[in-house]
Amino acid sequence: MLIRFSFKNFKSFKDENCLDMEATSLKEHDYNVAKTDSTEILKVSAIYGANASGKTNVLQAFSYMKKRILVSDDSKVNSPIDEENIYSFMINDNPISLEVEILAKNNKIYKYGFDILKDKIISEWLYEKRINKFYEIFERNNNNVQIMKVKNKLFDLANIDDKSLFLKSFRAIDKSNEDFNSVYEWFMNSNYLDLGDPKFEDALNKRMSLRIVEDEKYRSELLAFIKTFDATIDSINISPTSLEEIKNTNGVVKVELVHNYEDGKKALPISLESNGTMKMFHLFDFFMDALKNGMVLFVDELDAKLHPLLTRYIINLFHNSEKNIGNGQLIYSTHDTVNLNKETFRRDEIWFAEKDKNGISEIYSLSDYIMEDENGNAKKVRNDATYNKDYLTGRYGAIPVLEEFNIV
Repeated sequence: MLIRFSFKNFKSFKDENCLDMEATSLKEHDYNVAKTDSTEILKVSAIYGANASGKTNVLQAFSYMKKRILVSDDSKVNSPIDEENIYSFMINDNPISLEVEILAKNNKIYKYGFDILKDKIISEWLYEKRINKFYEIFERNNNNVQIMKVKNKLFDLANIDDKSLFLKSFRAIDKSNEDFNSVYEWFMNSNYLDLGDPKFEDALNKRMSLRIVEDEKYRSELLAFIKTFDATIDSINISPTSLEEIKNTNGVVKVELVHNYEDGKKALPISLESNGTMKMFHLFDFFMDALKNGMVLFVDELDAKLHPLLTRYIINLFHNSEKNIGNGQLIYSTHDTVNLNKETFRRDEIWFAEKDKNGISEIYSLSDYIMEDENGNAKKVRNDATYNKDYLTGRYGAIPVLEEFNIV
């Protein structure tokens, strides 16, 4: 699980910002929190803000970090992910800094991060938390690495490739290393979906899990899922019906949803369904992986083309401990103010992104936000406030500042 994600000098974020998923001491919605042996962690965070405020940049910062760790050097040639493609505040040659604090599958808490400048690794670090204190596993300064090995002795390694992360390099050498492997696999099992990108959405709608062909349990779960928001759906037709037959169709799987109509049943190709139905159909895999296996799912513009009640249904899936058996997490950006209320969220689950007049973004949680009352006294937002109404009237900031536009 993600505990904290800190980022600095990435796109519109000049100063260090932190998306904190550790639950505060708030008493509301106890079931929204995953209780672990070491801490209590939020299952959902929603990021609100005006267009171009930096909401997407928060999610893209994590996506960039993941790509740096997982994408091979050969792949970078065809799909570059260096700083030239992610404009940032680099006037003073300050590096991009990214760090996560995570609870890994081995039930250990790690802190991992790196600083990168003009495609070169400036520093990199990995720590393990033991009894409320972090202990060094390795630290890197430019191309020199100090790694903690047997009996707490430090070994120096020099001449490391300045464009490659040590986490990835050492994990490839020693896959039996529990610490390196646990952190690397955590990134492998985390996902980022850019639903605001038409190209990504098109690719998502063309994607089809082959499990739908022969896995009857998978098909029944998928059918039950899509029937929750379209009661007319009766069944799913699949062609071909075996993995062997797929070889003759070049991997193409034909999917039809069978609907109940007044004059009988009718099968429709998935491509003729509504955008919302197609979106939910193809997101099913990602939701189930997160809910069952405890993955972190970052989603940009989750609510696009979805009814607010359907968005709430997704949020409730992650909040519900009986459904979210793996303690998966959903972190998403949104403009959906219908669900911005005390019935859905704890105050520490609601985040705002705001950009100042100098183009610098920051994020802040509703639970930390300080506002003034009628007498000018500073106070925090109460849990009985009407979050959506107060947000739209500008009480929390992070809304568009609109000016008059005249047609001449």
